[in-house]
Amino acid sequence: MEFLKQIPFWTILTATGVLLLVIGAWLVVERLLNPTSSHPKDPDVTGRITGVCGDTMEITLKVKDGLVTSAGYWASGCGPSSACGAMATQLATGKPVDDIPEIVDYKAIEKAVGGLPDDKLHCAQLAADTLIEALHQYFITQRQKTS
Repeated sequence: MEFLKQIPFWTILTATGVLLLVIGAWLVVERLLNPTSSHPKDPDVTGRITGVCGDTMEITLKVKDGLVTSAGYWASGCGPSSACGAMATQLATGKPVDDIPEIVDYKAIEKAVGGLPDDKLHCAQLAADTLIEALHQYFITQRQKTS
């Protein structure tokens, strides 16, 4: 450790700054190449929609006894889309599937993320629509099981 005393302080500070920049750049590239995602293991249904802005969102649901036990999302596009997808799944988890359309709409999602600028309100709508699509797929699956 004696050799560290011989290295000027500014050299260590500069090297640390460069390292932090490299790590930060790597994290940004990683996020762009692998959009935010989380999914329950063995989901029962999946809803997937591409919005008017070009962002695509996928929401998966695991349902037991009429309750959403876990939910996940995948979003490509902007950060607000990802935040809204994550919030839609959080709001739906633990709720009865029959109640979700009434309590998890785009306004509830927007409020839960702390608000959105007017030009990003479509992200909350995309999340709500994708959640409704997943529920639609669930109800179709349930109807087919009883037929």
